[in-house]
Amino acid sequence: MLELDRRLIAEHLGPVAIRSNGSRRIAVDFGCGTGRNLIPLAEQGWRVVGVDLSLDMLGEYRTKASKLAQNEAVAIRANMAHLECLADGFAEAVLCMYSSLGMVQGRDNRRSFMKHARRILTADGKFFVHVHNRGSWLRDPGGVRRTVMDWLRALRDPTWDLGDSIYAYRGLPSMFLHIYSERELRSDLKASGLRIERFYRLNRQSSDLLTGSWFPHIRSGGFLAVCT
Repeated sequence: MLELDRRLIAEHLGPVAIRSNGSRRIAVDFGCGTGRNLIPLAEQGWRVVGVDLSLDMLGEYRTKASKLAQNEAVAIRANMAHLECLADGFAEAVLCMYSSLGMVQGRDNRRSFMKHARRILTADGKFFVHVHNRGSWLRDPGGVRRTVMDWLRALRDPTWDLGDSIYAYRGLPSMFLHIYSERELRSDLKASGLRIERFYRLNRQSSDLLTGSWFPHIRSGGFLAVCT
């Protein structure tokens, strides 16, 4: 998915890294990891801000950024639902890729993040967000049962949203991830004041765009929205 993300981000942001007043454009990546999306932008001349909960990830990101000629990379450890520390309207690009949004528990908290993303964008800025597709469960062995059980839990447990999942992942015994439907993502973006400019459905592996028009809500492995 990395190459697809970089290609789409580059297409929508264009090659210009300098504002009309001569200052550098700013990109913020929430769930930045080691800077996989920020470093290419920094190499083009953007000022970059990485936000993550992991100090180890932020450390690797700063190490990579330190090797650049124009090293003005900023690293911030923060909770994505509490971003009052960030000023209004300062960034031309806000990124939230690799289902980082899904790692935020609670629909109100996810919408709170989206509202912050909208708030910190400039008037012509763009917000990029990727999520996994819940509809793809129906193609998995036992997927129908999983969907029904998840729905029943959401009905009886006010702390559980349809699409929530907890599982072991890369050494973590209880990784939380919320998995969206297309309808839910579109609704949350609209409720947060964001307007969808382009909406991409990704293939099963999320390595490229989905082809064909048959049953996209089930066939798609995830969604990538570009918003203003």
